[in-house]
Amino acid sequence: MKTKLYIFTFISVALIIVIIGYVGMTMSLDYMQQKYIELQLDINKRQAQNMATFLENQLKNGATKKEVRENLQQALMGSDEDKGFLCMFDKYDAEMVCHPNKNKVGTKLPASLTFENEKTGDIEKTRNVILEGLETGGLFHTPNKTEIAYMIPVKGTEWMISAHENIQTIKDEIMSQKKMFLTGFLIMAFITAVLATLMARLVGRRYEKTIEEQNLALENANEELKTVNNDLNHKNEEITLQKQIIEDQHEVVTKKNEQITEQNEQIKSSIQYARRIQEALLPPDKVISDVINEYFVFYKPRDIVSGDFYWFKKIKNTIIFAAADSTGHGVPGAFMSMLGIAFLNEIVTEDFYESDNCTASLILDGLRDKIKNTLRQTGDENNQTSDGMDMSIILINTDTLMMQFAGAYNPLYIVRKNKLTEVQADKMPVGVYVKDDQTFTNKRAQLQKNDILYMFSDGYYDQFGEETGRKFMKKRFREFLEEISIKPMNEQKEILNKTFTEWKGKTEQSDDVLIAGIKI
Repeated sequence: MKTKLYIFTFISVALIIVIIGYVGMTMSLDYMQQKYIELQLDINKRQAQNMATFLENQLKNGATKKEVRENLQQALMGSDEDKGFLCMFDKYDAEMVCHPNKNKVGTKLPASLTFENEKTGDIEKTRNVILEGLETGGLFHTPNKTEIAYMIPVKGTEWMISAHENIQTIKDEIMSQKKMFLTGFLIMAFITAVLATLMARLVGRRYEKTIEEQNLALENANEELKTVNNDLNHKNEEITLQKQIIEDQHEVVTKKNEQITEQNEQIKSSIQYARRIQEALLPPDKVISDVINEYFVFYKPRDIVSGDFYWFKKIKNTIIFAAADSTGHGVPGAFMSMLGIAFLNEIVTEDFYESDNCTASLILDGLRDKIKNTLRQTGDENNQTSDGMDMSIILINTDTLMMQFAGAYNPLYIVRKNKLTEVQADKMPVGVYVKDDQTFTNKRAQLQKNDILYMFSDGYYDQFGEETGRKFMKKRFREFLEEISIKPMNEQKEILNKTFTEWKGKTEQSDDVLIAGIKI
């Protein structure tokens, strides 16, 4: 009877844990999959928008359509079609113009393929969607797979840029997580059920022992000795059982650690791929060096990916340079940095430059509005994120050397004739803030030949030293920049790196580091 009770206790506890865990896990993973698809669709939208803008800029800069098309095809070669890739259609006849698989270039899209609109849920012929030539996103169904796709027309051309991501990749990842969670719940259910059964047995034995002691008090000493011996035998059996349980648990923990190690390697590989994407979004050295003769960028992420980023653009006779420190570091910071780069590309266009509103402060105002709208920052302290970024941005007229500056917490240092001057920033971030109606201040300064400008995040002077256990500090950082400003720009970068490495020693890097120096 007692054995049946123990078995029933074991099965009941295990079954309850498994049911609760499985239902909760299924609901969480389904929600995760839906959110991941929405996020991937937004990422595809950004990719398609950036590529469409890039192609439009090439055409505006005098490149022929043939050159643009050939350059894009060359860039797409080798992309993995089973993962994410870009392609381009002719929106007038649904002909494939560019594709990672060169054999598909020049072919027309089969009429049997369908496209499920993300906003309306309507299912249409993919060919008809392309022929309409309108920006749209959704699920692109083919006989072999389903892809998350976002299509955008390239202005002034007959082309449609389409960004694709294989939805099966998402489903495989979710299924992998589901198997992992299910295994964990089964192990937890087994261990909990075993412990509950043991507790039931221990409680039962406590009452049995009391009754036995009362009965043994009436028996002779011989029976009492036998009972004591039996108790000892039972204790030995319990110790043996507990030992076996511990050995089984050790084996389970060992296997779990192996799974965690494998998952960490997979996560690390994914973050490495994210780093390549983030580095591709940063302005290449050649793009900057073609415009600025003497400069350096000391860029040292704390983790694989970074929350700090820098951005550069030249429109006619104006150089625009920004240095930013996003909320957090690692993967969260990297997401914010990618948003910042994408939004700056949207804001700073030739149309914006030609308008009367082309000032450094209005760029920060526009960036703040986009971040608040995207992250749904309403000002409600109980229901909002406080993510954003600290930033400094400059606009320099290369003909007159007149500079505009606006800063969100991060100032600008100007060294002229070995003397450093600080241009102060506004004490508010690019993001939600208590004084939400306050705009950023636009400051102007007349630069001179051989002036040196420094823009930076707080990562360098907030780093703790191994020997002192204290931060480098902003005052020392300022004096240090003033001291090395007489050196060539590339040598300054080497000195900054060497000093940072020696100061940090074996202490863990506490934050992302970014310092940009420009010599006029």
